[in-house]
Amino acid sequence: MGRLKLLIKYLGDYKGYFSLNVVFNLLGVAFTLVGISSMMPLIELLFKGNDDSILQFLKPNPNIDGFSRKYLEYEVNHWFATSIKEAPSFIEGKKTVLFNVCMFIAASFFLKNLFLYLATFFLAPVRNGIIAALRNDVYKKMLSLPISYYSDEKKGDLMSRMSNDVMQVESGMIAFQRFLREPIQVIVFLVGLFFISWELTLVVLLLLPLTALFVSIIGKGLKRTSKKAQGQLGQVLSVVEETLSAVKLIKGFAAESTFAKSFKKYNKRFYDLRNRQIRKSSASSPISETIGIAVFAVVMWIGGNIVFDAEDGLRGATLITFLMYMWGLLSPIKAVIGAINNLQVSMVSMDRLEDILHADEQNENDGSVKIKSFQNEITFKGVRFKYEDEEVIKGVDLTIPKGKTVALVGHSGSGKSTLADLVPRFYSVSEGAILIDGQNINALNAQSLRKLTGIVTQDSILFNDSVRNNLSLGVDGLTDEQFHQALKIANASEFVNELENGIDTVIGEGGGKLSGGQRQRLCIARAVLQNPPLLILDEATSALDTQSEKLVQEALEKVMDGRTAIVIAHRLSTIKNADVIVVMDKGQIIEQGSHDELFMLKGTYYNLCNMQKLN
Repeated sequence: MGRLKLLIKYLGDYKGYFSLNVVFNLLGVAFTLVGISSMMPLIELLFKGNDDSILQFLKPNPNIDGFSRKYLEYEVNHWFATSIKEAPSFIEGKKTVLFNVCMFIAASFFLKNLFLYLATFFLAPVRNGIIAALRNDVYKKMLSLPISYYSDEKKGDLMSRMSNDVMQVESGMIAFQRFLREPIQVIVFLVGLFFISWELTLVVLLLLPLTALFVSIIGKGLKRTSKKAQGQLGQVLSVVEETLSAVKLIKGFAAESTFAKSFKKYNKRFYDLRNRQIRKSSASSPISETIGIAVFAVVMWIGGNIVFDAEDGLRGATLITFLMYMWGLLSPIKAVIGAINNLQVSMVSMDRLEDILHADEQNENDGSVKIKSFQNEITFKGVRFKYEDEEVIKGVDLTIPKGKTVALVGHSGSGKSTLADLVPRFYSVSEGAILIDGQNINALNAQSLRKLTGIVTQDSILFNDSVRNNLSLGVDGLTDEQFHQALKIANASEFVNELENGIDTVIGEGGGKLSGGQRQRLCIARAVLQNPPLLILDEATSALDTQSEKLVQEALEKVMDGRTAIVIAHRLSTIKNADVIVVMDKGQIIEQGSHDELFMLKGTYYNLCNMQKLN
């Protein structure tokens, strides 16, 4: 039901096109019926060998009880008789009628194909528009989900949902088009069959459900297999994504064969599932066709006996027309069955996309109050946080005055980065509160809160774009002077000016055309470009060589001058001059003070300094 509501929501934007599609489908089906019906007079004409068999229909129609099969048969023959009588000869009359019938059949099928083309023409923007809207919504949702969501999901699987699953839904839209058109055709042909012979039509209706039974069994198995196959493709893409991210490391350890073997295992599983999926999907068509032909043969045998045995029963031409209607009925039924199977696969993909669209944003959009600056301090009051069942922050109380630099130090896993991530609400606290000027950050609009913050991480995250666009990150209205000022503060002006196109140079995927120190200085320039009042520096120099570290550290010192900063560092030399140093262990603050104060305590910080030979 949820998927139907989702589809109707998207269809609402294209109701005009969709209505035209329905109208032209109806017209196309109507002319299909007219075209096939035109075969009856053609057959009658070809098999009437003498003028007596035709001219007997010159008399008025005796079937005056109403519009019926017999009435229609007589009227067709009456038209033949009149046309032939008016001709110079019997043969000339038959040729004239033959020409008129053939032209009528050709015109009927031309109009049928024209209207069906127009139906597809007007459905194209509906189909593609829905897919485009779905892709936009999924991408937008992925951007709005909290960081914690991506800790539980594999990137490759998310990529599979954005690409393969959306494509499967697109295939489902094609199937949906058939699912809309073919039932109309089925109904129209059933009406025609009942009009010719309700007895024979009942035989058809009694036998055809066998097809539906077999296809239903296949469809259920196909849906299960498709769900497994889609999930396995996500695993395959996850392995590819991880390999591309770590290709240098894999080659460095000569581990190509190990990874190739692992990938082959995942790919073999996907190969097996796809084989099962294709075989199940392919089985429905020959089964339905075989049953359909068997039903066709039975009806042809019964109808032939009626023609032979009854003087006033079916005419031969009428039986052939009935069989053509029935053949026309089998084709849309077969198309509907194929569409149902394709829809089964698409529904699996829709379910996987709905998992993203309905994922809990976990207060990401809570808080309506917009904040543009803060005046006094950031306060942690009894803050606790846990990932699922593991508590990693345990009752932290801390005050960060505006304009001061607070350094977080401690062993790996002590909770430093997690504590810093709570400030821009990448994660929401489990207990306690974080206040900015006395206001709980949960009451603040998340985007306005994050615009207060400039972030520089250990990993230099850059995009395959120009230096300008990497620095602005989509913010419009920035002047060249602002760009150059930010680059100057980050000690990046010199190398950027030497690039081929200066600030408009494209720097490659992940900034691959630059050195590690250059990439990090661009990240610093990006962090300060909009002059945020708060900086979060998460081990910003730990991955750099000594010379690059010196340049980056100088840039950071200029950046932090006059700003509030939260600095996470393993190298204690980089935070020796911080206003407050907070020592953490197992999610708790165990020491707090300036470098000199903590060094005099001769506690955990003192031991850390001795390990790094820092006085």
